[in-house]
Amino acid sequence: MSEKRVEVFVPRGSDRADPNLFVGINGVNFLLPRGKKSMVPETVAAEIKRSELASDRFFESMDSMKNSGN
Repeated sequence: MSEKRVEVFVPRGSDRADPNLFVGINGVNFLLPRGKKSMVPETVAAEIKRSELASDRFFESMDSMKNSGN
């Protein structure tokens, strides 16, 4: 992966969460420390963003299902 690198910040997780974020794309793996900035290829930054959006949508959906039962 020889592409432009961009800076990303991976927020800290809970006390029980892994201290690193694992990202794998097409057989290339990255282990990024939580709570710090890292320089990564643009595709890795895009995958992190996609994953965060998917997680947000999941929790929004769960909240919606909880509230519809009231």
